[in-house]
Amino acid sequence: MYNITSSWTELLQQFFPIFTAPTSEIFLQLITGWILCTTRRTVTGMIPFADPLSLRAHDAYHRFFPDARWSMVKLWQLLAIMLVQKFCRTGRITLALDDTLFHRSGRKVDGAGWWRDAVRSTKKSIVYAWGLNLVILTIQVTIHRKSYKNLKMLK
Repeated sequence: MYNITSSWTELLQQFFPIFTAPTSEIFLQLITGWILCTTRRTVTGMIPFADPLSLRAHDAYHRFFPDARWSMVKLWQLLAIMLVQKFCRTGRITLALDDTLFHRSGRKVDGAGWWRDAVRSTKKSIVYAWGLNLVILTIQVTIHRKSYKNLKMLK
């Protein structure tokens, strides 16, 4: 097996303290497979890109999400800290918060409910629909002129 150390691996290794040793390797492979995947991004679709030599059992990747011992909250906290340190070292941090209705239903959809559908609602008529209410929080980065000039020089 080839041992490749790259900026990509170094970036993802910053998340390793959140996971156990075997889980961190599966995390690295799944994220790499997700990025490289040219098909539908399901776990099964990512496995050929995550583990092309089939060195790990197929079900190990499927067990990562329901059975592995790691915290999604800690993952997002670490990612937010990394993004703020990289893009907003000084100054004000602007966050944008929005929600959207994702029309999904069925026995296996956890958290679905009746939500206001902003797309189909008007001032006079409020429409409710069944689905997932996804909340999206983004960190907005403002590039100043000085930084923009430096970026143009890099091209």
